[in-house]
Amino acid sequence: MDFNTFFDGLGTELISILIGLCVTGGGCFWYYKNGKVSQKQKASKNAKQRQEVKSSSKKNVSQRQEAGDNSEQTQIG
Repeated sequence: MDFNTFFDGLGTELISILIGLCVTGGGCFWYYKNGKVSQKQKASKNAKQRQEVKSSSKKNVSQRQEAGDNSEQTQIG
């Protein structure tokens, strides 16, 4: 086995793996930053529910609450 041919292209392969990881990480960060927030709550009678999205800029926010009689519900988005 010739070690010179074994290491040919190893540096290029490592660089392409690093670039791929950076691009994939950037895509995941973009999706997290511009992704969507979905919240659902369901309760029975006499319940208190509160939903709040603290960082909703550039995100698609969806909130849904269901409750029975004499319930209090608050949604902040």
